[in-house]
Amino acid sequence: MDIFFARQPIFDRRQGVFGYELLFRGGPANYYPVADGDKATLEVIRNSLLIVGADKVTGGRRAFFNFTRTLLLNRTAFFLPKELAVLEIMEDVTPDQEVVEACLKLKESGYLLALDDYIWPEHEQNPLAEIVDIIKVDFLRNGCADRKRIREKFTDRPVKLLAEKVETRRDFQEALEMGFTYFQGYFFSEPVIIFRRDLPGHRLAYLGLLRELSRKNLDFNKLQIVIERDTSVSYKLLKYLNSAFFGLRHEITSIRHGLQLLGEEEIRKWAALVTLMELCKGQPPELLRLSLLRARFCEALAAKGGLGAHKAELFLLGMFSLMDVLIGRPLAEIMEEMPLSDKVKNALLGQKNLYRQIFDLGLSYEQGNWGQVAALASQVGVPEEEMPGIYAEAILWVESPYWF
Repeated sequence: MDIFFARQPIFDRRQGVFGYELLFRGGPANYYPVADGDKATLEVIRNSLLIVGADKVTGGRRAFFNFTRTLLLNRTAFFLPKELAVLEIMEDVTPDQEVVEACLKLKESGYLLALDDYIWPEHEQNPLAEIVDIIKVDFLRNGCADRKRIREKFTDRPVKLLAEKVETRRDFQEALEMGFTYFQGYFFSEPVIIFRRDLPGHRLAYLGLLRELSRKNLDFNKLQIVIERDTSVSYKLLKYLNSAFFGLRHEITSIRHGLQLLGEEEIRKWAALVTLMELCKGQPPELLRLSLLRARFCEALAAKGGLGAHKAELFLLGMFSLMDVLIGRPLAEIMEEMPLSDKVKNALLGQKNLYRQIFDLGLSYEQGNWGQVAALASQVGVPEEEMPGIYAEAILWVESPYWF
């Protein structure tokens, strides 16, 4: 599922970024479609904080979220980190006693509150102006005289004024001279669309499994809980154990027993395999085949090139080499979230190391670049004459009925 939202910076008096207003978008077009306000804000919260991540969206700066009456009253704000969020009260929220009390509780709890689209004299008697930390003054709908009246009204009060919809340098200069603290508008930057491809919940569970398995010291108790929580994962583990690859003669009595029989290295490989297969659903089967082929080939080349102790990492390197195609996101972003070693991540991102040399050797063979194959095989110590047999074995492994 593709997700979209927009972000517009808010500047301080030195034109440094104080924070960002996060805005709902229903698609790649940079405008706000007719939408339910409650749903729009919840989508923005979900997409920005849970999918993309606050660190990537705001870089540690404040995030302004539009809040409707419903969201103010139903305690949605308490799910947001108060160190990050600024709760921007929409202009159409009626400031009745119930709303005022809710805002007071939020402020007492440490949240910053902002009042959106303050207009003179329409909002002159708004009691929320006495509670909030920031008042956003609409520079398009307030003339010069009204802006001055607003400034005079709040001169001796602790509230900070934010000039919004600042369209020209003249607007900015006027707001600066009048003592406004923050500034926002097209003069600085129009909202920038942020796009990501979301993963369904059950797919995230598979990445959670992989993350658990990335720990240096594997905790079998935690791993057992993660696997038993999802029937399909448990089924795949038992099916894998019963495949011809292991030829186990013991009856598997439990998930824990099966994990112990596999051992840490094979468990890590299995988790990566089931995660990859889940991510490949809805994609051309050839993507899965090629990912598996690269994984097996890199693993075998590692063993032949004196990296047998690291063959599990080379397996993961080959397997995740097409992750950007599968997920539809830049590989550098994906690597920030994937529980892989720095050597594997660096190799996937094209940095030169021994792992990358092995991968480039496999890729050159895959592409039929024989001059490059000869040079790289010599560099990493892989007998070139053995590579056809290694590749043929990898193909047979991939074509096993277990995978498809």
